[in-house]
Amino acid sequence: MKKSSMLLLAAGLTTGGAAFAQSTVTIYGIVDTSIRYLSSDNAQGNSNVRMDNGAIANSRLGFKGTEDLGGGLKAMFQLENGFNGDNGSMSQANTIFNRQSWVGLGGSFGKVSIGRQNTPLFDLMADHFDPLTVGNYDSNSWLPAAGTLVRNSNMIKYYGSFSGFNVGLSYAAGEQAGSARRGSQISSSLQYTTGPFSVGGGWQQTVSATNSDNKDTTYNLSASYKIGAAKLFGGYYNIKDSTGTTAAYMAMSNSTASAGGIAGVQRKDKGYFLGTSYQATAALSLTGAFYYDKSQNASVAGVGNVGDGKRYAVVAWADYALSKRTQLYTIVDYNKAKDAARYELTGQAAGKDNVTTLGVGIRHIF
Repeated sequence: MKKSSMLLLAAGLTTGGAAFAQSTVTIYGIVDTSIRYLSSDNAQGNSNVRMDNGAIANSRLGFKGTEDLGGGLKAMFQLENGFNGDNGSMSQANTIFNRQSWVGLGGSFGKVSIGRQNTPLFDLMADHFDPLTVGNYDSNSWLPAAGTLVRNSNMIKYYGSFSGFNVGLSYAAGEQAGSARRGSQISSSLQYTTGPFSVGGGWQQTVSATNSDNKDTTYNLSASYKIGAAKLFGGYYNIKDSTGTTAAYMAMSNSTASAGGIAGVQRKDKGYFLGTSYQATAALSLTGAFYYDKSQNASVAGVGNVGDGKRYAVVAWADYALSKRTQLYTIVDYNKAKDAARYELTGQAAGKDNVTTLGVGIRHIF
């Protein structure tokens, strides 16, 4: 078939389809960059001033769309890339759509999607219960990220709403030849909302890609309550991990623990968080949060078993909207670690046991 004939055929199919199928495609994104001070930015405890990617809402560029298939059925997709606003690099090397890459169908039954996606437990925390929306700098983004593991590839996910209940279920295939279990993940969430009160929780289990006996298992229970212009948050995490990944999520990027824990050694974490947000004016919002974690049998790759530890974080965040799309913000956090948890802050037990950071930034949403 000639090229001109193929183009005419494609145009005819597109025009004819428009009579019974409406489709939309949206380009969206966030550019979020800040300047921040860290009281300690290496194992020797030296301070630093850096320009970094944004705190609460990391920079991203995405494409999403829907097509009305008729009868209440819709096709949908989302592609989303994370990048660093300070230097333009991808936030995950060699993966262009590292945040989202999925296609699915939605209707009265809910939504089913396949591809790289957020875990249901992460969506629950980021959208409803974590006061910082599972965000902020790596100086304290440890507890929520470690509990949810954020996102996974090769995932089939379902969302549905029934009489005030929101349900999320997902299964991510490990794609390991000879074993359907190795490298797989199951995640779930359940939320109930009535008036100003909401309660939810979830269960998630991730199996090691190399040994099916090593698992990372999380239980969560959270709640929120809205009072006028204020909203209160609280929650609990219980994590049991023998894959070695929790140490990496709990640690600052410059610490020894960021390399990960030791596979086969079961680490246990019990974490609690409290927080509040307040819409002071139409433009100014204020948020405060407190996180606590008690770890048992913590291990660090290259160091060994470093025992038990405790960690605290206090965060304050002020966000001022210049418009619907542009905000200025400032955020300050204080992190303190004891015993084994000091490896998560400094990389060595002899280093500083606390880190204070202060950031100011600008965020534009398009």
